[in-house]
Amino acid sequence: MLDDYYVSYLWLRNNTPADARILAWWDYGYQITGIGNRTSLADGNTWNHEHIATIGKLLTSPVAKAHLLIRHLADYVLIWTGSRAEDLMKSPHMARIGNSVYRDICPGDDPLCSNFGFEDYDLSRPTPMMRMSLLYNLHVSGEHPSPAIDNMFRLAYRSRHGLVKIYKVMNVSAESKAWVADPKNRKCDAPGSWLCTGQYPPAKEIQEMLARRIDYGQLEDFNRGKRDDAYYRAYMRRIRNEGRG
Repeated sequence: MLDDYYVSYLWLRNNTPADARILAWWDYGYQITGIGNRTSLADGNTWNHEHIATIGKLLTSPVAKAHLLIRHLADYVLIWTGSRAEDLMKSPHMARIGNSVYRDICPGDDPLCSNFGFEDYDLSRPTPMMRMSLLYNLHVSGEHPSPAIDNMFRLAYRSRHGLVKIYKVMNVSAESKAWVADPKNRKCDAPGSWLCTGQYPPAKEIQEMLARRIDYGQLEDFNRGKRDDAYYRAYMRRIRNEGRG
């Protein structure tokens, strides 16, 4: 029985600072928190779709662009890299979720992010958008020194059977990390409430990203009425066309 995943979360607990923040797709958030005893940026209880979309944007953006944002939010990036390239196979879904809130991920008439993936589902033939993405580059890098990546994300851990990789984020913003950790910057549900959620740091790069964010609307909600929404119309048109295929 392979124990790569369990051992990888133990590695986080034993080899990273107690205040380390881990960026990963939300699927692994509970394990990062429960086994690794580290802060995950999202988990299965993250009800805020806009935040999940932000995680998708971070992972599917080009490397340098992603790093400009991630350095304000996380200390490590954890990805699954098994024989079925788990995170890579999920990444078109990540891009699609991200694009529902940040329309610049898959611009133009491509709401399903069909240009983010692999030609004929062949993992050796990434599309140009996929090839530039952070997730793809972290997946294929790390076995040998790669200055283009190592200056921004440095491989810190690779599990025994290569199912998990953990990268250290380089040049983390100490100012943003301290701001987020300060209790006075948390937004409480009510005065004295136990529910006090964190906020994004005021860093220029983060605020510029958030300024382009739109409120999420469930695209498959056929009861939402008629709207002059080009994105919605393009999405439904693509869905219908794929259904005919």
